[in-house]
Amino acid sequence: MASAKMKPEDMKFCAIVPVFRHELASRKVAETLAAQGLSIIMVDDGNAPEGHEILVQIAKDVPNTTLVTREKNGGKGAAVISGLKTAYEMGFTHALQVDADGQHDMEAIPFFMKAARKHPDDMVASFPMYDSSVPKAREQGRKITNFWVAVETLSKEIPDSMCGFRVYPVAIAWPVAKKIHNYRMGFDIEIMVRLSWTGLKMRFYPIKVKYPEDGVSNFRAVRDNVAISLTHTKLCLGMLVRLPLILARRLAKKK
Repeated sequence: MASAKMKPEDMKFCAIVPVFRHELASRKVAETLAAQGLSIIMVDDGNAPEGHEILVQIAKDVPNTTLVTREKNGGKGAAVISGLKTAYEMGFTHALQVDADGQHDMEAIPFFMKAARKHPDDMVASFPMYDSSVPKAREQGRKITNFWVAVETLSKEIPDSMCGFRVYPVAIAWPVAKKIHNYRMGFDIEIMVRLSWTGLKMRFYPIKVKYPEDGVSNFRAVRDNVAISLTHTKLCLGMLVRLPLILARRLAKKK
């Protein structure tokens, strides 16, 4: 995607944290982000009243935290879309998306922020380095999704489309995100593919991921796997419609 490179002094960062049933774990995440000097947009995705009150208190306690409240649970995608909308309206140029359950290695934040500053017009994303805590079914499911993403983008430039730790250039991501109606687990996949279709350059780096034994998972195997399958069907059809443009971009890169 051709554009004038943004100057580092013009970059304004925030972190988007979608929260549903992880309100207790989200305090540590928010405190860690604040310690890195990041403004925080925490999205309450329809939590129970007691959970909402916890998030209200976190927003009061943690500096530069904005709480966005969704009255009903819409899913991770809906929460991230709400967060990107708020980031855009608040004038942030870049948004770090990070899960509220703390499964990502938060010590990697400085590295990813540095990479984003070095490549301000690109998307800086991650691929997971799992420990033994990863559920094998989830690990295998990612491999299947990554295969279909390679088909949908006609490239192997996206090693992982599901890891929810990534830095979006907001001015590019928000116009794409607001047109997406995939509000649950398939959102991370769909926005990655659609941003690839725009020609956005993406840079991937590893991040350690752990699944806490007492963690709360919002993934529902049957519902979400069916939804992800439908997402891939839609994206494959979208790829066929865009095939001439995608091929033209691939050829242009080789010249």
